[in-house]
Amino acid sequence: MISFKQYITEKPVKLSAALPYTGGAKWEDFRGLENPTERELLTHIKKSKFFSLRFMVDIKGKMWAWDADDALHDAVIYAMTGEKYVSGGYAKGQIGFIDLDNDTASIHKEGNLRIIVHNSRTVGTDFALKNKTMKALAKRINSKGDERVFWSDV
Repeated sequence: MISFKQYITEKPVKLSAALPYTGGAKWEDFRGLENPTERELLTHIKKSKFFSLRFMVDIKGKMWAWDADDALHDAVIYAMTGEKYVSGGYAKGQIGFIDLDNDTASIHKEGNLRIIVHNSRTVGTDFALKNKTMKALAKRINSKGDERVFWSDV
């Protein structure tokens, strides 16, 4: 049974990003998701500029997702936690669409979900699977048709 706290934490949230590698770090605020459901992820992908989201998951399974055009992973981690990214602290990746029937388009506006975990050599997939939404998506890797999720670790 899902607890009340799990329902409460699935909400849109204002995220921030700081670019610590530039002099006089510039802070940006933008719309993102905290512990999103699959439906919220799909809606946010369709509203994003290039139909792609970036995400990060911490050791406890807390997930943040945002438009890939808004900010880089390290900048969001720094702004939201006050810590510089250290390898092994968060799973980082991207979520978008892949359309196997349309190989000419570089940006896919629909199709199967494609999840790319960037830091698989450290904690990437292990931390990503601690999030309930990511775990549910991973269970559909071997599905057929439109339900199939393409998952890759790089």
